[in-house]
This record gives sequence, structure tokens and C-alpha cells, in this order.
Amino acid sequence: MARGKTVTQSTLIGELGIALIHRRVTEMGYLFHPRRVDHGIDGHIDLVDPANSQVLNLVLLVQSKASNSRFPYETGESFQYTCDEADLDYWLSGNAPVLLVVSHPEEEKAWWVDVKAEFSDPQRRLERSVVIDKRTQAFDKSAARALLTRAVPKSAGVYLAPAPKIEVLTSNLLPIVDFPATLYLAPAVTDKYPAAGALLDAEPTRGRSDWILRDGLVLSFSDLRQRPLNVLCAGDVERHETADWANSDDIDVRNRFADLLQRAFQADQSGHLRWHKEREHLHFLPTRDLGVRREGKVPGRRGHTVFSAYRSEKNPEAVSFYRHAAITTRFRRLDGVWHMQVETDYCFTSNGRDEYRFADTLLAGIKRLDRHQAVAGWMRTWETYLTQAPDLFAPEHALTFGRFVSFKVDRGIVDSLWGPAPMQPRDDEPANSAAQEKIEQALAGIGVDLDNLFSLDDDADGDDERPAALAPPPRRANQSRRAASDTKATRGKQ
Repeated sequence: MARGKTVTQSTLIGELGIALIHRRVTEMGYLFHPRRVDHGIDGHIDLVDPANSQVLNLVLLVQSKASNSRFPYETGESFQYTCDEADLDYWLSGNAPVLLVVSHPEEEKAWWVDVKAEFSDPQRRLERSVVIDKRTQAFDKSAARALLTRAVPKSAGVYLAPAPKIEVLTSNLLPIVDFPATLYLAPAVTDKYPAAGALLDAEPTRGRSDWILRDGLVLSFSDLRQRPLNVLCAGDVERHETADWANSDDIDVRNRFADLLQRAFQADQSGHLRWHKEREHLHFLPTRDLGVRREGKVPGRRGHTVFSAYRSEKNPEAVSFYRHAAITTRFRRLDGVWHMQVETDYCFTSNGRDEYRFADTLLAGIKRLDRHQAVAGWMRTWETYLTQAPDLFAPEHALTFGRFVSFKVDRGIVDSLWGPAPMQPRDDEPANSAAQEKIEQALAGIGVDLDNLFSLDDDADGDDERPAALAPPPRRANQSRRAASDTKATRGKQ
């Protein structure tokens, strides 16, 4: 026989506690209004003038805590009650007085606490506990006059902060979920990278580049006993458990391991991403035909164009430059787990290989347009690209990544205050306007319009049309856009 729906004992006790409050408030000559939805407040009391029975338009908010079991340290005269941290934060966040009514419904006994009065002292707030005197704090008809003195003045109105909500923040940290179990080290024949590179160039086969030179040693996840890397060794090769290095508390060992992870990542991506030594970032290689390349496409998301040509409006037949999506990376150990910290960047080339001579100007222009939503879209694209399984015919990657680390916070963030400053400058910001005008003039001099430069990002996640939040605002006379601040985390709600 199927089991029907049941009601828990705690639910019944809670309802009895509310009913007891309702009855006692009525006995005082006041009105109690229970709430249908409880977000830390069970209802409110409308106070009534005892002389003429007129409603005073003064209210007290009420939270009930009912139990038929004894409270901590309960005697015939008193007991202790400890408030929940989240409850206390909520009760103290507004300007309305809050009564905490603690009761034993089975015995029809209740007591009250003026929350704001009891926890006005920071030390008491930290302890979160209150001792209730059963004789002076009984919640019955005798408390009616005392409750009148706790009411909010009419001129103040009633305010209680919105109920706490959960925000999900997504960091720019990709956890490493797998790396080679063994690393190799040996005395090095040279401590200079150019010399080591020349030795490898002389070999008939080109091996992986996941090796580093440190303190007279060569270290690698690849077997240094095998060609071509064996030419870098001047002595016996040692094998070490990678976990010993990954978990070491020695700062020098950790730094070497972080450098080795960086080289291993670059080696993994050598067929798709190129290292830019001067800018210290990795950017997408050009396609063979210099056509468009897109990445990050998954159901519901279109991804981004990670390599494309820019054609000047003055001469649509000619390519002015090529834009490559890029990232800067850093490896860090946090809470015992190694992560790759990712930040988005761009690279501009004249032919897909050589850096464009006005790259700095283009970078300054596009960085001023990198709003929170645009950066979040790029981060999702990079996450999809870096966590996808390697091609069946491609060499196995040394490093495997999980998704960006996300975490919950129990405080809501006001949407209108999130993200960088408005794109339009204030009237009192001539310095920003002058800097922006200088950039726009420099771009115009090479045949690039700032809005058209931004249009290279006109293929972000979602629908075919660019979200309104990403569209450049209309220009106002003698005004230009304001720089956007870098965004290190993205948001979601649940």
C-alpha cells in the first residue's frame, strides 16, 4: 500500500507556536498578522491604542521559535537561547523592531526578546546568545505596555532588508584534475635556453617542449632518457613521484613545479596556441587559409570567433589586421589543489604571424570595451575549449582541467552595482575623456572605428543578436566611453 503524505512533529509544534502568539497578541488587545511565506519573519503585530482602540499604524515584526523540549540551561526562572547567525543578520539588517518569541506550546508558555536591544553591543552580537528571565519576559497580557515602547515611529516607515539569497560566483581558476604521475630530472649540459634549443634543433625528431632548466638541472614530464630530450642530460636521469613535488611545502620546489606545469600546458596546446614571449600570453594560431575560427560552441551557446580578419571600411577588399583571442595563465596551489589562473587577452597581427605595428593602440581600444558580460562570455568560451577531450588523433595532453571553480555566497549583490563603471564618462572626468579621444583619434588614423573594433565581439554567447548590455551606447557631443575595469569573477543566481 502506497504511503501517503505525512506532517512532521516539528511542523506541528511550529504551528502551535504561531497559534499561541496569535492568541496572546489578541489578549493584549493588538492584531497579529501571520505571513504566508516565512523568510525569517513569521508575522507582524499591529499595535492598538488601549484608550480608544484605534489602530496606531505602528508595527512589530515577530519571529517564533517553538519547542516542547527544554531549552539550554533551563530552570524555573530562566534559560539561554542562541540565535542562528543568518537569522540574527537578517533581523538586525532593517529599521523595524523584531521580537523573538520563544515558547513551549505544550505548556502554553511563551517569552519575548527585543532583538535589537539585546544585541546592540558588538560583543553580545558576536556571542549570539541571550538569557531570558521567565518572570520579566513572559509573552502575555502583562507585556502589552512594554511592546508599545518598542514600536517604530510613524515617520520612519518600516524597512527590513530583502531575504538573503544565494549568489554563485565563478572564479577564473581551472583546477587541474590530472597530471603525469612521474617527472624526470638530470644534470643539464647547459643552463641557457638558446643553447638547449639549438641542441634539440639538431635532432632529427622534435619532442615535446615540456621541460625547464633550473639550477643546473633539466626537468620534464617527458622521459629524459629518450630522444630527443636525452641530449640535454649531462648525467643520470632520476625519476620522481609527481605528487611529492605537487604537495611539497618547499617554496622553491613549488615554484619549479609551477614553471613545469606552465611549460607542459604550452606543449599541450602547441598545435593550437602560440606563445608570445613579449606579451607573455598564448594566442590562437591562424587557420591555414586565414579564415575564421570559432571555439566554445555548445548547445545553447554560439561561442566566440577566436581568429578573424578585420577589413577597413575605407578599403573592404584589404585586410588591415587579424585578431587572435589570447589568455595569460599562472599556476597556483590553493587548498592543496593546483589551479591554472586564466585571464583573457587579445593579440593583433598583420599576417597571422607578425604582430601588427598598431597592436598597442588596438589593445587599448578593445580593453576599454571589455565589459563584464563580454569577459564572462570569453571565460565560458575558454572553459569549453580547455576542458574538451583531445582529438582522437592528437597526442594525449599532460594536463587535464576541470571547470572553473564556483562558490556560493549568502549575500545578494545588487545587480545595478555589479561590474565596471558606466561606459559614458561623467562631466567631471576630462582626463578619461581626453585619453579616450586620443585612442579614438589614433584608431581613426589607421582606418579603424571603435564601434567596428567592438563588433569583432558581436558573436558572443546566446542568440544571434548582440545582447543590449553589450551594444555600444549612442555618442554624445564631446564625450567618449569610459574605461571598464577588469573582471575577475562572473556571477549566476539560483
